[in-house]
Amino acid sequence: MKQSFVVFALCALAPFASADFVSTYGDATVVTGPDSNPAWQLTSNSSGPDAYGGVYVTITGPLTPATLLELSADYVMLTGTFGGGAPRFSLIDTTSNPDNEAWIYFGTPAGGGTFTDSNNGNTTYANTGNYADLSSSDIRVYSDGFGGYGTGNTGQTWAQFLADPGVATTQIGYISLDLDGGFTGSQVMDTTNFDINGTVYSPSPAVPEPGSAGLLLCVLAVLGGSRLFSRQRSIN
Repeated sequence: MKQSFVVFALCALAPFASADFVSTYGDATVVTGPDSNPAWQLTSNSSGPDAYGGVYVTITGPLTPATLLELSADYVMLTGTFGGGAPRFSLIDTTSNPDNEAWIYFGTPAGGGTFTDSNNGNTTYANTGNYADLSSSDIRVYSDGFGGYGTGNTGQTWAQFLADPGVATTQIGYISLDLDGGFTGSQVMDTTNFDINGTVYSPSPAVPEPGSAGLLLCVLAVLGGSRLFSRQRSIN
């Protein structure tokens, strides 16, 4: 991955993804989003330094597809729409195999590996919905060697992806949110509230919100001389 800037931060202790690092790569900047709070603005054009942009989280605690229970984000397309395999989440395992990713595409499956944006034309955020939902019948997961498992051009539901035993127990090294379909037409997207198992990542000065999976509240202070303190994730 190419990285445009790196600011690391630590945050809430989640049950499956604790003390993780969030950063960006390519053409990714922090702007004021449509809700007047900071957002990551990702840009993808046909070529050059802004051909792609993304946000990624380095997973430092134990996390496998089987224990990944929630994966979502808020987004709005400002220029262009879905296409060229973007936007998407990417799961990257910890092996040295160069083909070690699984791609989870945004939007409503339209057949033939294409996806439509139900938020197209709007200027406010929509939420992707939880893409780690075992009950979903949406065919949006394509594996390019994650855990040694490849599906080629055949899409799967989340449950079908997890049915491969090598996939379910493979450690996730990174989860990214990618925009790189600009070769089909320029794309600009604002995104925030990148949610992994209830830990929510947003650009500073926003702080991660506690989720429903038993998170411990993050605070960046020492209250009344207490030695209890934690660290917040942020991107400047």
